[in-house]
Amino acid sequence: MSNSNAAPWYETWFDSPHYHTLYGHRSQGEASNFIQTLHDVLQWDTLELLDLACGKGRHAAAASKLGHKVVGIDLSPNSIHQARTDHEEGEGLSFLQGDMRDFTLNTRFDGVLNLFTSFGYFEQPKDQLQVLKQVKAHLQPGGFFILDFLNLGHARAKMVALETIERGSTKYHIERYYGPLNPNMEGFVKTISFEADGQQHRHSERVAGLDKSQLYSMLKEAGFSVQSCFGDYDLSPWHPVESPRLILNAIAS
Repeated sequence: MSNSNAAPWYETWFDSPHYHTLYGHRSQGEASNFIQTLHDVLQWDTLELLDLACGKGRHAAAASKLGHKVVGIDLSPNSIHQARTDHEEGEGLSFLQGDMRDFTLNTRFDGVLNLFTSFGYFEQPKDQLQVLKQVKAHLQPGGFFILDFLNLGHARAKMVALETIERGSTKYHIERYYGPLNPNMEGFVKTISFEADGQQHRHSERVAGLDKSQLYSMLKEAGFSVQSCFGDYDLSPWHPVESPRLILNAIAS
């Protein structure tokens, strides 16, 4: 049974090849469409951008192809290796391994992106806030932060409790529930169980249940002012239940 108590879930699961197998259907095309929409709707000029928790670099590469200079950072060495394999690094695109709570770069960016629910993983609220403070510390005055999070009301209403997904010869059995993550926090727990290489494996994903008002409050405490709020990757207006996403455009004060 692979279930380590020595490291947080996101260190082991995000660095597992099975994480990339399970979620490998996410396409470069959908990432490129989202970045193009952000570029057009928010009227970006040529910018220096940081893609925080960049995964395999889909969004970072898409932004680079639009002429932006992009740095992608992710905690997972496996993801960074794959990003460098999939996308050619150069003057306009680079990838680094690092923790979103304590990374230090000798530059300030025009904008920081945190996409596809790459926030809310930590056990303590102070760690979530520390991420936002790190973002602000790496922004130019007046720089922007795009936070793409799940929409709590929609996610709870549409949550599928039990599901089996086949990827090749592997069946991933998924259980989901919403409840206490610790004495201080509620959120979503997704448990993924599967058999591979003659062994049973079990991993869990845990994401804090942060609603719009909580995120606004955290951003304000970190020194941001929310300028706009969108409900999907087409940047449609946000609705508390119908919108699948909560995408915030915040400006550093």
